[in-house]
Amino acid sequence: MYKKIVPVILLSVALTACGSANKGATPATESNTVATNESATTAQATTTEFKTYDADLFSIDYPASWKEYDTSNLNQPSVQIAFVDPTPKAKFADNLNVTMEASNITAKANSEQLINFYETSATYMENFKLIEYKDNDNNSGVLVGEYTQPETKENVVLTQYLVPSNGNFYAISLSLGKASYDNGGKAMVDQMIESFTLNDETNTNNEVTAEQATSSAQTVTADMMTEVVPNVVEDGALDDSTYNYIVDNSNLFPATTAADKKLAKAEVDSTITSKHLFKNINPYLDTMVSLTGDIIQVQEQETAYGTVATIHISDENDNSIVGIYKGSTGDILDGDNVTMRGVPTASYSFENVGGGTTNAVLLTVSTIQKN
Repeated sequence: MYKKIVPVILLSVALTACGSANKGATPATESNTVATNESATTAQATTTEFKTYDADLFSIDYPASWKEYDTSNLNQPSVQIAFVDPTPKAKFADNLNVTMEASNITAKANSEQLINFYETSATYMENFKLIEYKDNDNNSGVLVGEYTQPETKENVVLTQYLVPSNGNFYAISLSLGKASYDNGGKAMVDQMIESFTLNDETNTNNEVTAEQATSSAQTVTADMMTEVVPNVVEDGALDDSTYNYIVDNSNLFPATTAADKKLAKAEVDSTITSKHLFKNINPYLDTMVSLTGDIIQVQEQETAYGTVATIHISDENDNSIVGIYKGSTGDILDGDNVTMRGVPTASYSFENVGGGTTNAVLLTVSTIQKN
């Protein structure tokens, strides 16, 4: 349901499986200049030659001996380019890939979501351990972690350079076997990260102001819902009044502190029931409501926005309300009686298991609690 910034480490799984068998790759567009990494401190790094991949949107250096990987094998349109060591010395092939997604998420926020995903949900990674995350210039960031590749049991060091830029989010992911990383690979990684340059003049040299970063943080949930609604409601779109309400009350979506939960409760118009919403949702698209019912189904998934829960309840009027909550619901399970507070977002219908149609209200959830 939700558009994701692809967990680009998936590429490493494909490359581990294929090794140097990717014979059908199209040669990269390369500059004729070969740069030598003079600053490297190990034998491997000092002898590494680099080529430059130069595309319309960006350019990046990569080891001259690496070959371009045919990214059509991945069925991931966000992957712009990928390179792989065709002659790995271990079972894991060192590799580089660059992805780009339309998103206003910040590097820090995305790093937190990725770390949580790698630690809890990434089945293609075992024993992920964060080595460090550090903020870089222009609101970018670098995430470094280590994990075990399940199929080969090889230890891998993952470095991700996270770069937000004017509504786009670039992730430069470098995955190296630990032995390779420790034997000069780190210097190679540093050079590749340092070489990454955005070429589009509209990106203004990747300079994103602190004000823009704050604005992005305030619009995260609203932006998420602009993607959710068209996927739920045929020809649907998030109403401007709902978008503005979520942004104006961004601290309440979700409300995670005791103070914000108290504010969310105070925002509720207790005169509005599900009967009002099912009669005509339009007058209430910028109003906090409270709805209680038994959970028919609760599901959680990892997305570019972090853990997102979908909660389908049936209330005392036998009305179906589907809540979208940006966060985990904790110990809440199917069958529990819960109260959701949030802003009505859309009315729609879906096919039910009995072959009929169920009418429902979509709610952007501020708080959820088990009764």
